[in-house]
Amino acid sequence: MSEDNTIKTAEKLDIQHVESNNLDYDAQKLQDLGYKQEFKRETSLFVQAGFAFTTMGVLPNWLVGFGPSISAGGPSSLFWGWVVVAPFVCCIALSMAEIISVYPLEGGVFSWSLLLSNKKWGPFMSYINGYLYLTGLITANITLAYSAADFIIYTANTLNITQISSTGANVGLYIGIFIAATAFNFLGMRSSNNMNKFLVFWVAIGTIVILCVVPAMAPTHNTAKWVFTEFTNNTGYENVGLVFFIGMLQAGWTLVGYETGAQIVEGTKRADVAAPRGIIICVAFAVLQGFVIILVTLFSIQDVQELMTSDMPLSTFFVRATNSPQLTAFFLVILLVAQLGSLCNSMLAAGHFAFALARDGCLPYSKYFSKLSEKEHVPQRALIAQLVISILVILPTFGSIIYWHAIMSAAVIAINVSYGMPFLCRLIWVRNDMPKGPFNLGKFGIPLNIISVVWIIFFSVVLCIPSVSPVSPESMNWSSIMLGGVMIFSLIFWFVSGRKNHRGFLDDADQKE
Repeated sequence: MSEDNTIKTAEKLDIQHVESNNLDYDAQKLQDLGYKQEFKRETSLFVQAGFAFTTMGVLPNWLVGFGPSISAGGPSSLFWGWVVVAPFVCCIALSMAEIISVYPLEGGVFSWSLLLSNKKWGPFMSYINGYLYLTGLITANITLAYSAADFIIYTANTLNITQISSTGANVGLYIGIFIAATAFNFLGMRSSNNMNKFLVFWVAIGTIVILCVVPAMAPTHNTAKWVFTEFTNNTGYENVGLVFFIGMLQAGWTLVGYETGAQIVEGTKRADVAAPRGIIICVAFAVLQGFVIILVTLFSIQDVQELMTSDMPLSTFFVRATNSPQLTAFFLVILLVAQLGSLCNSMLAAGHFAFALARDGCLPYSKYFSKLSEKEHVPQRALIAQLVISILVILPTFGSIIYWHAIMSAAVIAINVSYGMPFLCRLIWVRNDMPKGPFNLGKFGIPLNIISVVWIIFFSVVLCIPSVSPVSPESMNWSSIMLGGVMIFSLIFWFVSGRKNHRGFLDDADQKE
C-alpha cells in the first residue's frame, strides 16, 4: 500500500473514531494527547502562516539592526551571513514541522520535549525547556516593544529640529506600547486573526514600496564587488572568521519566531496539517524577503562610516538614500506598524505558552494562570503577568544601556537553545520510533535533527561572544549570566515544587477525564 493510501486510510479511521466520541477531528486528536479542547477552532492555514511570518517581522527587525551590525564584517558579512544561516533555519523549521504534525499542542517546544523523552527524564527536560523558552519569549517581547518605541522617536527626530534623546522617553513609550498591545490581545483570537490578515498585505505592500522607492531615489549605487566582497572590521578582533561569525548574528537575530504558530495551534482547524505547512510557508517567504531586503539595502547605502556612527542609523540610511525627511518618516511608519503587529503576536504566543505551562502545573500559582477568560477564551491572567514583569524588567535600563543589550542577546540565545532541546530528546530517547503525522520527513528526519542540534549548539556559543574587543563592562555580553540566573531559578523551583506538580506523562485513566 502506498504512503498516500496509508495516510488516507488512517484519516478515515480517525474520523470514524471521532464520530463515535461525538468530537470533531481536532478535539479528538487533542484528547488523545491528554488535553481537552479549550480554544475555539477559528484559525485557518493562511492565518497560521501569517501569524508566524508577521511575528518574525523580517522587514522591521533586519532594518533596525543592520546599521550597528555592519561594523562586524561589512556588507559582505551581512549578505553571506544570511546565505549561511538560512539553510540551517530551514533544517530547524522542517524538523519542527514534522514534530508539530504529530503533537499539535500549545506547549510547543515544552510539550515536545516531554513527549520525545522517556518517563524518567521527560518531565525534567520539558520543565527546564519551558522556563527557557518563556524567558526567550518575554525578553523578545521587551525587545520588540523597545524597538517600536525607537521607531516613534526616530520618526519624531527625523521631522523635527528638537531631538528626543532621553531614556525616559523610550521607557515611557515602551510601557504605553506594552499596555496597548496587552489590551488588544484581550479581544481574542478573532481580532488577532483579522489583524494578521491585514498585516500580511501591509508587510507585502510595504516591502515592495520601500524596496522600489529607495534604490530608485538613491543618488549613487554601490558596485556588486563592494556588496559581495567588501569586508569591514571595527570590532577590535583580529581573527577574520570570528568577525564574520559576529556579523552573522544579524541574520540569526532576524530569523526567529517561526515556531510561534505552535502557540495558537489548539485554535487551528485541522492543526496537524495546517501547523506544519504554516511553519514551512512562513520560513520560505521570510528567507526570500530577507534576501531582497539585504540586496536592495546594501546597493543603496551612501555612507558606511556615517551609518556606523549614527545614533539613528536606519533614519540616516533612508534620509541619505531619498533626500527626503518626509519620505523617511513614511517608511518608518510602515516599519512601526509591522513591528507593533509582531509584538502583539509574540505577546499572545507568550500568553498561550504560559497557559500551557500552567495547565501542566509548571508555574507558580498554576491553577490561577491556567484559567481562560469566559467569553473570548484568552489567557488574560498570563498576559497581565507578562505586562507587569516586562515593565519591572526594563527599569534597570535607566542605570545602564548595557543591561538593554543583554536583554536582546538573552532573547535570541534562549529561543535558539529551546528550539534544539526537543530534537536532542528525540535523538537520545526516541530516534526512529516517533509516531508519524500527516507531514513527515521519512528517512531525512534524523539527519535534519542532527544538523539542527549541531548548528544550535554552535550558534549559541557565537551568541555569547562579546561584539567588540577588548572587552569592558560596557561591551561585555551579559546575556549568559541572565540566562544562568533563569536556569538556577527553574532548577530550584523544580526541586521545591516542579517535580511534584508537573503533570508529566498521563495514564489512560487520566486522559479519559
